[in-house]
Amino acid sequence: MIVNFKVTQVESKTYVTSEEVRRQKNININYDINLKNIAVVPKQTPFGEKTVLRIEYAFSINYLSPNVGHIRFEGFSEYYSEDRDLNQVKSEWDDGKAPADVQNQIANTMVSNLAPLAMTLSTTLGLPPAMPLPNINFQQKQKTEPVQTTYHG
Repeated sequence: MIVNFKVTQVESKTYVTSEEVRRQKNININYDINLKNIAVVPKQTPFGEKTVLRIEYAFSINYLSPNVGHIRFEGFSEYYSEDRDLNQVKSEWDDGKAPADVQNQIANTMVSNLAPLAMTLSTTLGLPPAMPLPNINFQQKQKTEPVQTTYHG
């Protein structure tokens, strides 16, 4: 489970005016997630000192074709598990065999924490929304099956 999530740096920039951005018909938005510098570190918790896996991240949102701006976040996440040997997880990661479930937890925590910030920054900078917005259409017939949503914590 993710026991800590920190943002240590935010960088955002536009390369053109917001009027020029609005004139563009299609702007491709590219998302880049980079997980790096994995380390096993001690962490003081309310339950005493625990060992956690600290993973640094860089999450970039690039507005391309044409290149009109970018938003970049850097920071780290800390993962803890009583059931796993974190030194073994780090060793697997270092060998290029990072456990998918740990990567998924980190990436989902990152996106759920950073998406609201990215949306605020993109609006402030005059860029298109950094994340896809839901399309609401009240004219559609209601589905007979309930929509299922997965929540990540």
